[in-house]
Amino acid sequence: MTTDKQSKPTTFEWPVVENYAGRQAYGTQSVDWEERINMDRMRKYRFGRAKAEMIKAKVGAVLCLNEWNIMYCTSTSAAFWTTPSSGLRYALFPTTAECGILYEQGEIGYHIKQNAPWLKTVKVAITGAGWIGQTMGKASWELQRKKFCDQIAGDMKANGVGKDPLALDTWDPGLVEEFTRIGIKVVPLGAHIFLQARKIKNRDEIECLRTCSSIGDAMFGQVARNLRPGVRESDLEGLVHKTALELGARVYSGIFCTSGPYGWPNSRDGSDRIIRPGDVVYMDVYNTSYNGYKICYYRTFSCGEATKKARAIYKEAHDWLYDSISVIKPGATTKDVASRWPSGPKVWKDILINHEDQTAGSNWAHGIGLTLYEPPIIWREVSLNEPVELEEGMTFAIETQHGVPGEFGCRLEEVITVTKTGVEVLTKWPIDRITEVPLY
Repeated sequence: MTTDKQSKPTTFEWPVVENYAGRQAYGTQSVDWEERINMDRMRKYRFGRAKAEMIKAKVGAVLCLNEWNIMYCTSTSAAFWTTPSSGLRYALFPTTAECGILYEQGEIGYHIKQNAPWLKTVKVAITGAGWIGQTMGKASWELQRKKFCDQIAGDMKANGVGKDPLALDTWDPGLVEEFTRIGIKVVPLGAHIFLQARKIKNRDEIECLRTCSSIGDAMFGQVARNLRPGVRESDLEGLVHKTALELGARVYSGIFCTSGPYGWPNSRDGSDRIIRPGDVVYMDVYNTSYNGYKICYYRTFSCGEATKKARAIYKEAHDWLYDSISVIKPGATTKDVASRWPSGPKVWKDILINHEDQTAGSNWAHGIGLTLYEPPIIWREVSLNEPVELEEGMTFAIETQHGVPGEFGCRLEEVITVTKTGVEVLTKWPIDRITEVPLY
């Protein structure tokens, strides 16, 4: 066993490498004559929000296994397979630090250290937490989690918070057991702390969402150009994925297209169904992401001219949506919004709805940012009895739906931000009526 302390994986820090070759061929969408998204301002805002919530919660640090909390407190991201709480990478954010300490998987830290100069410390991740730790076998898992917890304990002590509670954003029983054994008090507040921090966005975060919404607009443009008899739901999904990638977006396990009788009740998934003349088609480009910020954005189309019945059903869903948007402003509550939607059991008896718990994800709104679901959630089942006040800077997706069983469904959704006086709708594809695509 080596005696060189600096070479131990628990203490090794990636250094800055002179003449790092990775900077020689960067791609960018920034320019020097417009500010656009000020990344430095956004980073500082996020770090400050997280620190304020940690201090409020009276913890010394938060240990983040969740990929999106890691991004929030370090402004770094990694490949899809590290998400959402794999344990392959993690971050510790002490209240005494300016930003998080990143523990990066494998050799990736070599690049991160060169590309993220705002991070004071980038260390080696000790693989042993999250789901990956469980795959190692019991003896190996216990050894790795001991090294993991010793690493975190050492960095808490080095940052002056070694005697304070440690909040976890992912409740890992193995880590809880080991931290308790070595005398660190752990509390299940990490997820709450970061969700509270993330619920109010600054101007740069909102601009990320605005940019992502414009990419969503373009994705629906592909649907309008390619919706024809004979095209499959899966074909349209592929085309919009391509558009997203071409415009600098990523898609995290998202996007689906639903047509005809699959549309009501809403299956919330796509297939290889062949679309036929007269079919009503809707698509959700959810989890399309720009700089980590996601959208959830539905629109409804008709393959050919829409029927009077389809137009009438669509109008009901549209009126529900915009009636609820009309009351959104700072100081209003989630109850004010949810009360504008009809009772699910009253309007959806034809699909056997008899309780609002069956309407989760139907007529509702959800905060949106680095993840698809952030505060607030607006839904009749919870919001009518436990209202939450809306605040300037909240961003959320708000959606309604309606349909005729076995025939078609209509689904509509906007991404909005709460302003001083009301809302800004970030999504721009026309919504006042079904988008009718000519057959030829």
